[in-house]
Amino acid sequence: MGLASLAACDLDRLGASKDDPRRERRAIVVGRPADAISLDPARPTDNESAEVLEQVFETLVRYHPGTTNVEPALATSWESDESGLVWTFHLREGVRFHDGTRLDADAVVFSFERQRDPAHPYHTGRFNYWENNFRNILRVEKVDDLTVRFHIASRYAPFLANMTMFPVSIVSPRAVELSGDGFAEHPVGTGPFLLERWDRGERIVLGRWKGYWGPPASIERLVFEVVPDARQRLVDLESGAVDLALAILPEELQFVDLHPGLTLYRPPTNNVTYLAMNCLNPPFDDVRVRRAVNLAINKQPIVRLSYQGLAIPAESPLPPTQWGHVAAAGASRYAPNEARALLAQVADDGVKLDGTYTLYVPSTPRPYLPNPESVARIVQTNLSAVGLRTRIVMQPFEAHNPDTEHGRHDLALAGWVGDNSDPDNYLFLLFDKGNTVPGVARNIAFYRSDAVSELLRRAQAVEDRGAREALYAEVQRHLVLDAPWVPLAHSQVAIAATNELDGIVVNSSGHVVYTGLVRVHR
Repeated sequence: MGLASLAACDLDRLGASKDDPRRERRAIVVGRPADAISLDPARPTDNESAEVLEQVFETLVRYHPGTTNVEPALATSWESDESGLVWTFHLREGVRFHDGTRLDADAVVFSFERQRDPAHPYHTGRFNYWENNFRNILRVEKVDDLTVRFHIASRYAPFLANMTMFPVSIVSPRAVELSGDGFAEHPVGTGPFLLERWDRGERIVLGRWKGYWGPPASIERLVFEVVPDARQRLVDLESGAVDLALAILPEELQFVDLHPGLTLYRPPTNNVTYLAMNCLNPPFDDVRVRRAVNLAINKQPIVRLSYQGLAIPAESPLPPTQWGHVAAAGASRYAPNEARALLAQVADDGVKLDGTYTLYVPSTPRPYLPNPESVARIVQTNLSAVGLRTRIVMQPFEAHNPDTEHGRHDLALAGWVGDNSDPDNYLFLLFDKGNTVPGVARNIAFYRSDAVSELLRRAQAVEDRGAREALYAEVQRHLVLDAPWVPLAHSQVAIAATNELDGIVVNSSGHVVYTGLVRVHR
């Protein structure tokens, strides 16, 4: 059945009544493959949660839309002392949370200390980013009602970039106190939108916050609709059931390009897809096996077939758009005969290679992995061709993520979308030995290199960009030799929208800046 004939499917299929907010002309409906996991900004790591959190909450500083320039948000100015260990932020006056309470220094201290301090009364559950990104913060203190001071353990060049990230959004203390663990479903921030309704697994409805301190959003409501099937998202877009469709399959992009009523947006690549090998599990604790796996994987069919050409083979964990990127010579070399020879050498040394190794794969499409099963099958075939048997464990991202964080895999398909414009957000987060704590590990290769971690910490301690680039180049050389990953691809994120929408800007994380959207008649 063609897309045009399927387009008869409309809002009635989605169960929208006459009074449903999705029918309003000043509502924007976004079709996406999965629901958010949590709306407490301190807890989730998934893209779907982050996209909603960016509308409801704000950070002290932010990137100017469409750029990598840090600008004021809830703080109007900031400075650090000569040591670089003390940062002071001056808060914006007159800002209110959605529950009417006032943004002040106490709220900022509360937002950070509940994650940092195990003795804090609301330090419960997991704070997924804190251990990996913010553990250098020693304490946050109130100077006066509109001034807060951060004390950090050592000079930290990415500090300001990290302060733009959603996990350190400022939350309403009163709302956390009232809701407790239920705050994840009843979020209260200072952002341009507030939560009106969350129908788990179906949709999230946000309404414009009339008390917002900045320029108000142009739309009354923003609806995130869960449409798991990629083709159905496109059908809904063509029929008008949704206004934007995310995670369009590569093979459907030509249809959008040629459609007179639709527009395709392709923001710059800021992601990486990779195959992680669990360095704690035999035989992947042997560097020769890991190097053999790198030689066994043919990235060209992955890019051509699974991404339909809308990706480039990865030669580094850093995308080429990221400063600090180094394209390592031979990093994408496909040499299965060399892989077999290496594995034969390993077997001759008594290492057993006759097992069936688990390959964990998310079934939920990701921005960096629009067709997970296709990539997994190519990887499985490549490994089988050199004598390594694998069993694919495919499950929704909500299960895949904690399993890989706990290290239950031998191999795992995964990826990362940059949270900010600093290479530390890739290299430190994904390769530092301190980020291998089971249960909160971002380094899911469980790669523990003293040399790499030392280089990463040195790079954090210097401000000069040239010096940092040299250190990151050395890190990437170590990664080629130690081979904890196979970097697979840097994919192009595709967002499709109706021609009725103007003002579409995509931020560095690949998310639409929804506050600037307007609906026009053409």
